Amino acid sequence: MGSESPAKVKCKGINQIAIVVEDLETVAQNYWNILGIGPWAVFNWEAPLVYDRKYYGKAVWAREKIALTQVGGVQLELVQPVEGPSIYGDWIKQHGEGLHHLNFLVDDVDATVAILDKEGFPSIQCGKFGPPEKKGAYNYIDMPALRTIWEPVFYEEIGADPVMLPAEGAESKARIKCKGINQVAIVVRDLELVAENYWNILGIGPWAVFKWEAPLVYDRKYYGKNAWAREKIALAQVGDVQIELVQPVDGPSIYGDWLNEHGEGLHHLNFLVDDVDEAAAILEREGFPSLQSGKFGPPEKKGAYNYIEIEPLRTIWEPVRCDEIGAEPVMFP
Repeated sequence: MGSESPAKVKCKGINQIAIVVEDLETVAQNYWNILGIGPWAVFNWEAPLVYDRKYYGKAVWAREKIALTQVGGVQLELVQPVEGPSIYGDWIKQHGEGLHHLNFLVDDVDATVAILDKEGFPSIQCGKFGPPEKKGAYNYIDMPALRTIWEPVFYEEIGADPVMLPAEGAESKARIKCKGINQVAIVVRDLELVAENYWNILGIGPWAVFKWEAPLVYDRKYYGKNAWAREKIALAQVGDVQIELVQPVDGPSIYGDWLNEHGEGLHHLNFLVDDVDEAAAILEREGFPSLQSGKFGPPEKKGAYNYIEIEPLRTIWEPVRCDEIGAEPVMFP
């Protein structure tokens, strides 16, 4: 390998994955009931807790509700815009509810943002929060080259007591318990270009690139029917979470559908299970049928995946079993 990223900002771990919603309490309860994700710490994200807000560089007043929970090594955030101008409200108007941004921890938000601004990625929204002496701060950077919004954050404490949902001592009745988010995926049109951009801008990589096609991938189904298709995928570990880039190449797929309907961007989350068929069957009985599925690698390793659009959770979730992929990647760089 031997290659070193030229990035001036190095993202060493994804701290948080965020979903924008219209009804935070309902979605949080759905996560608790369907995947056992929670309990959730709910905050009124408004003054005086949040201050020095800026929206596209101009001082503004606004408020939201946020809910936070830890899922393995990454935090999941729900954000509900309530009042005032915000990128969250803009997103819902333009795209609807769904995956919105990724954040990573930095020692100095202002210094990080200054570097990214010089590289052509200006702030779209920012603010400070909590006790001023704790220097809590966040800043959203729309990075088209990376096909998503990234948010450098510094915090030691939020500075407010949350309302817990559900109440303390409750136990989820979910039949499937997601104990960790293994992967966040981004659908792209030019995988090599985007992988190179991640390496050069945030130091994310190296990337393992695979041709995702037969015979490596087999028993494909698209909305329950046998289908032939092929993609390219690239995988990079970022702390506790894997980022996947997916480029549809040929044949029917939910990735190509996504590009046609939404364009490039955040697409799904996956979590590891022992038996993908069993997990998918449980979710189907609960009203969430498969969109796309397949198997991969040596049959004795039982590698499998299944994409389930769980509308009450406002995103696609993918139960996966992966002991080994079963092919040698091309590494970038």
